[in-house]
Amino acid sequence: MKPRLIWVAAIILVAAIGGLVWFAVDKSRVCPAIGSATPIELKIASTPSRVQACFGDGCTPRPLQQQTDGRWLVPQEPQYLPAGQSASPPSVVAKVRVVVKESGKRQRDAVFDIPAIPGVPDTTGAQCPGPIQYLPVEVP
Repeated sequence: MKPRLIWVAAIILVAAIGGLVWFAVDKSRVCPAIGSATPIELKIASTPSRVQACFGDGCTPRPLQQQTDGRWLVPQEPQYLPAGQSASPPSVVAKVRVVVKESGKRQRDAVFDIPAIPGVPDTTGAQCPGPIQYLPVEVP
């Protein structure tokens, strides 16, 4: 083999090994989305005749249907999200506006923080947080 060809092969080999080592050691990769598209549960203390909700402060509440198991769930769908926010990829929602009407009583309209548990970091080595787990929102 010619000396020049040996040098070129050696340089390519060193570059390839260096690239593999850098990729294995570097932790600055892009993290995946940490939002969660699961519905947000409302734990309503009273027995409402009507419930409306949406995400954010200045949003327009939309009617909710009570689930067969008695829960009230706010889906992360476009009609419940703030204007301009997409359901895909899931983003982090922080507040929910809830309007509750009880039979014979005045309507209540309030904004609540959505409690959440940070996700467990993934195992890719990029030190990315895992998806958020939302907890039920207590509505007095």
